Amino acid sequence: MKKFLIICLVIFVAGMACKKPLCGCSPEMGPELHLGIKNSASDDLLNTNTNGSFQQNKISIYKKDSNGAETAVYFTVVPASAFGTDFKYNTISAYAFGDLLKSGKGNIYLKLGDNAPYELNIQLDSKGQIGKLLIDNIEAEKDDSAPTRHPTVFYLTK
Repeated sequence: MKKFLIICLVIFVAGMACKKPLCGCSPEMGPELHLGIKNSASDDLLNTNTNGSFQQNKISIYKKDSNGAETAVYFTVVPASAFGTDFKYNTISAYAFGDLLKSGKGNIYLKLGDNAPYELNIQLDSKGQIGKLLIDNIEAEKDDSAPTRHPTVFYLTK
């Protein structure tokens, strides 16, 4: 019985001592951006039922490094119902730009249809989450009404 307990203790200690760091197959994603787009009448421009709305295939988000090379950023359009009844806007959700924020070298752009791209400047708070979003150097509207379990949503008024 003593040998069994000693073996279990050795296995437990070895397991605790040999914790592995994150591997390359599970990269750190970084902060997640949620951006709603509305017009001056506060109509949701990501809702396909709204006149003048943008379909997902006509939207692109990309990052440019210091050499000018463009890399597409994966995003999806999340329906308002995914956040509960408090939200009335669909949002663009993107998150694969953590490396760019850490290095501080490069820019993020949002292109809606055939319009000129918007430059996005993301500023992180002390928790590593997005605290402020500047769109073409103008601070984006921030939805502070969301419960803490939901992400912060920013709005672009077009």
